[in-house]
Formats: sequence, C-alpha cells, structure tokens
Amino acid sequence: MTGFLFNELSEFKQDLMREIQTLFPKETDKFLKEEANGLKKAAQKAANKNVKNGEVHFRIDKKGREKSTNYHKNFKIGKKYVRGDSRCLRVFNSARHAHLIEYGHAIYNKHGGPFSFTLGKYVFKEAELEFETQFKDDAEKFLFTYFDKTTER
Repeated sequence: MTGFLFNELSEFKQDLMREIQTLFPKETDKFLKEEANGLKKAAQKAANKNVKNGEVHFRIDKKGREKSTNYHKNFKIGKKYVRGDSRCLRVFNSARHAHLIEYGHAIYNKHGGPFSFTLGKYVFKEAELEFETQFKDDAEKFLFTYFDKTTER
C-alpha cells in the first residue's frame, strides 16, 4: 500500500509533523482518524462508480450454511499502529473477495476448458488519487494549527 503523507511534504514540514506528533499525540490520532474516514468515503465512492452494486460472494461455513459477503458494505478502518516513528491507520475492505475485485482474477471453466480473465477495478488506487489533494490541504491546515504551539514550548 502506498502512502502520501511524507512523500509529498517538504523536509521542514516532515520534521514539524514529527514534532507535533510527539507533542500532541491525541490531536494527531484524531487527525489520522478523520483522514482515514475521508479515504474510506473516497474508496466507497470509487467502488460505487466502478463495481456493480450487490456483487455478493457466497461460501459455505463449517456447519454447511451458506454465508455471503457484500463488497460495498465491508470498507473498514483498522486499528492505529506505529511503524518506525510514524503513526498509521489502514483503510481496507474485509470482504473475502475484495482482492479479486481490486486486482482481477482468472475465471476457469468447470470442466477444465478455456478460461477468461476479469480485469481489476483498482478501487483503492483511484480513491488514493482522488483523496491525495484533499489530504495535502488537510495536512497543511493541521501543521499551521499546531505550528505556533510547538514554537512556544
């Protein structure tokens, strides 16, 4: 998964963001949660545009009952985690067949005959491209909000 926070900000802004992160951890976590919600909404919008609604994947559970998962209803935000000196949140789709929709898959004939290939929809890539400018603007606002408070300390 690609990120765009530190890749797109200048070195000064990156250092400032790291300092704000250490001085204001609760505010940083709140900012990350808001941005993750924005990315989740962008992914849902991209899915509604590119993936047929109501596409359901069926499976049989251990007790022999048929279970279904709907791609459009399974966009989620993961728990906060720390990687290196950065705080992170992950937006993902928990449907069992999400990776097939995202990246594409082969469809085989039941009798071993010829098969076809379904191209991927790349929902998260489209959502990332759409959300990138909004994220940069929000990050700038967040930096300027806490810039004065970091220089006072």
